[in-house]
Amino acid sequence: MTEIKAKQIGSRTALLSAGIGTLIAQIIMTCLVSLDMNILKAFLWFTTVNYKLNIFVGVILLFTASYFYGQIAGKQILIKDRNHILVGFLTGMLVLITTAFLSSWVGFFQEGLDNIGTSDDPFEDYIFKPLFWVTIIGLIPAFLVGIWFGSRINSQR
Repeated sequence: MTEIKAKQIGSRTALLSAGIGTLIAQIIMTCLVSLDMNILKAFLWFTTVNYKLNIFVGVILLFTASYFYGQIAGKQILIKDRNHILVGFLTGMLVLITTAFLSSWVGFFQEGLDNIGTSDDPFEDYIFKPLFWVTIIGLIPAFLVGIWFGSRINSQR
């Protein structure tokens, strides 16, 4: 197995995993929103929020981070023979945290800059809280998709 082939397998599998993660996030949000409205409106929840740009940037970052971290994971699993379950989980968490952290800055720059020096703490409201909640809610899906991701790479030896 060459390093280039391992990176290709890792990045391709990571992009598939990002798609699965995005689908899981959509299902979670649909379920949360469906408590207040019908299922069709709940499925299209993202059309009614004021943070569409944050979501768009987050999805772009999710796929970008998955691609690059997937290359690293492919190399770690296929070349360096690391534990595929651990590498898969850690890669999933790294993608989740990177995406949440970087996409949080969109809201900070849109609205948080105006609140610097006031009683509001924009770093807490726009950076820490989204990072915290996305990590908490995404922990189990990232764990499950990460295990699948690592196993899928490992099976391509």
